[in-house]
Amino acid sequence: MEIKIGNSVSILFFVVLLMSSAFVVNAQVPETPQQEDILPDADPLKVDRFNVEFLIVEGMHFLAIDNPSKALDSFMKAHQIMPENSALNFKIAKILKDSEDTEQALFYISKATDEEPNNYYYQALQAEIYTDLGDLSSAIDTYEVLYKLNEEAPDDYLLELAALYLYNGNPNSALKTYDRIEQRLGVLEEVSTQKQKIYLKQNKLKEAIAEGKRLVKAYPKVGSYAVSVAQILVSNDKKLEAVDYLKEYLNEHPNQALVEMELAKLYRQTNEIDLALKYFKKAFNSEEIQLEDKLNNFVALIQKLSENENNSELKQLGSNILKVHSNDANAYAANGDLHFALKEMDSAQYFYERAVKINGNNLQLWQNLLSLEMEKNNYQKVIDYADEAISYFPNQPVLYLYGGSAHFSLKNFKNAIMMWEQGKSIVYGNDRMKSSFAAQLADAYHADKQYEKAFSTYEEAIKANPNNYFAINNYTYYLSLKKKNLERAKELSSRMVKANPENTTFLDTYGWVLFQNEEYEEALRVLEKAAENQTSATIVEHYADALFKVGQKEKALEQWKKAKSLGGASDLIDKKIADKKYYDASI
Repeated sequence: MEIKIGNSVSILFFVVLLMSSAFVVNAQVPETPQQEDILPDADPLKVDRFNVEFLIVEGMHFLAIDNPSKALDSFMKAHQIMPENSALNFKIAKILKDSEDTEQALFYISKATDEEPNNYYYQALQAEIYTDLGDLSSAIDTYEVLYKLNEEAPDDYLLELAALYLYNGNPNSALKTYDRIEQRLGVLEEVSTQKQKIYLKQNKLKEAIAEGKRLVKAYPKVGSYAVSVAQILVSNDKKLEAVDYLKEYLNEHPNQALVEMELAKLYRQTNEIDLALKYFKKAFNSEEIQLEDKLNNFVALIQKLSENENNSELKQLGSNILKVHSNDANAYAANGDLHFALKEMDSAQYFYERAVKINGNNLQLWQNLLSLEMEKNNYQKVIDYADEAISYFPNQPVLYLYGGSAHFSLKNFKNAIMMWEQGKSIVYGNDRMKSSFAAQLADAYHADKQYEKAFSTYEEAIKANPNNYFAINNYTYYLSLKKKNLERAKELSSRMVKANPENTTFLDTYGWVLFQNEEYEEALRVLEKAAENQTSATIVEHYADALFKVGQKEKALEQWKKAKSLGGASDLIDKKIADKKYYDASI
């Protein structure tokens, strides 16, 4: 332990302390100085005393201004004059220890303890230095000597001694040392906790639990101590015993939120949901329980309860959270998650909106809101949310995907292009996302009649992710409509159908590529499969066109009529039916 010196009075005191162990000067009546008193052959004792005092004051000054190296220089010069001064040796040792010159520090502190073995400050520093050197046995012996010579030494050193016994592989001596601390100070949390850890490591469960209960008895209103006992029981497969212990504790000490929370968790783990809810309600009403702990358990309950009759209880828990944490965005977000799980989307949206108003720095909340609005086709709201979210997270590509999609749905193709180009420019190291952006951009370019740019961007999307089949589908279909680069379209759509043989949209695209390439028989085979049990007028009309091309004109007429009845067929459908003839709708 360091003697702290922070002002002139303390410095003077330390100087007196240093000097007192070296000189004993009798008081004398002051006399008028004579010439011989200041001559070089003056009393050497007085000269030494003057020099040492100056060096010590200088050293303490350097310490006060945080310049230990200069302080050490001054103290070492003083030490040359007074090598046996214990306080000076102590101060030198302390500086050397702090500068990690532990071998030299040990030399000087040993001189100090030899001179003053009863000074526990010196003994403690020596023990610390032994510890730094890894000589734990010597450190232990030093602390033991410290208390043997001075029973009034501070209790902190006993804690250090117990820790050293543990590090040195002697837990039983550590236990005895902790007992010594308790004899001096009574039952303490730190000591009791360490004793429990030792007992558990020694597989002495009974002793560990008894020690925990002793702490509870000493501090009956500290619920965390009872929780610790229960956790020891649970970790040793005694969950039911833990439940009984906590119930008994609450009977004697009601309204302990930490204990109620722990008991609720145990009931949740054993799937006794009604009992869990009973105690969660109490705990969630307390400010003592951290919101994070509440939310972790609330989410676990949502996963268990969103499909059964306890939903009203869950909503009550959510209300309890909001009552205590009304200014925390996470409290509203959790309630939003509950209603989302219950498919109560309007309520979910309400809570998510409240959450982002309190704190917009939650990307997941923005994504939840964007997803909800997209599902409801509220495209302008999606645009507004995306713009606001981007102000918080300008480097999150997913927000640009949402914003661009909303613009595209509103046929604001140039705005969609601008949004997606921005998003694509900040995608790094994620080829799948890069491909998604490129595919979306290609759709927008095509819708904006920038056909060549669209086709080159589709190629970019496929290069980034060869398995982006939605990009392949749109690309090859648009190529087929223009009867452009049909071999490339056939190559890509064939691979797409091979990987997704039951996808009717992909089959229709591949079949139409074959049709435009005048491979009518193969086209009919593919389109017939696509048209089975189909409600898409486009697919049925394509099937009918293929039937006409292979000479099955009556059957083609029948399928054209079916396509018209489904709604959504091409503008040429009436003419095909009236003239009983195929007309090319390629653009």
